[in-house]
Amino acid sequence: MRLRATEDRGALLCYARIIALLEERHTVSAQTSKLDLSTTITRNENIVFTDLDDTIVMMDVDEGQYYELDPVAARIWEIVEESPTVSGICSTLAAEYAVEPQECQEGTLEFLQSAAEQGIVHAE
Repeated sequence: MRLRATEDRGALLCYARIIALLEERHTVSAQTSKLDLSTTITRNENIVFTDLDDTIVMMDVDEGQYYELDPVAARIWEIVEESPTVSGICSTLAAEYAVEPQECQEGTLEFLQSAAEQGIVHAE
């Protein structure tokens, strides 16, 4: 079935918007540099969140994306409220959990890198 002209224009505008969003996500992802232990992390203020048992459920208001954080990721989210460095986050986690420092750093960096690429946190 062929779309009428007005529908074609609407479909093209919709398609153009999807492409723009994908390019924007790619640009943001490309601009997010590799994190290290000295990187300072802050929360994205447009993220709305709530505690749900031992997890945190959140929504990115701008993007309409929902996320659920497991208990350790939820604890990282709580620690980030104070805007510490990755090193500070790892120190706090190592004191609270039975985890080797290297393993803690690797897991924390991986989580925060992904969170930064998704726009959940900002890295400076």
